[in-house]
Amino acid sequence: MQSKSEGTCELCGHAVAMRQKAHIVAEGGKHGPNLLMLCPTCHIMFDTHVKPKVFKALFEAGVTNLPKSWTRSIYDQAAEASAKALRRKKGRMS
Repeated sequence: MQSKSEGTCELCGHAVAMRQKAHIVAEGGKHGPNLLMLCPTCHIMFDTHVKPKVFKALFEAGVTNLPKSWTRSIYDQAAEASAKALRRKKGRMS
């Protein structure tokens, strides 16, 4: 019997034992049309490279009201959040 996480990656088409839920719009719903079931590699590529490039292309084409979560890679967002947390922690220690 196949688990919910097993199946075909919706991006690369490979059959995988583990798929992950990738949110197309982070600010959007957590189900249905806002989700892609991706292999771990495609999930990383989608969040770190595809979203920011699509955002830039659509923005330059004049499309407005684009998801804020698409502006930067998840790695950039995580680094910013970590730096902010570190500053808060240092502020409490003073």
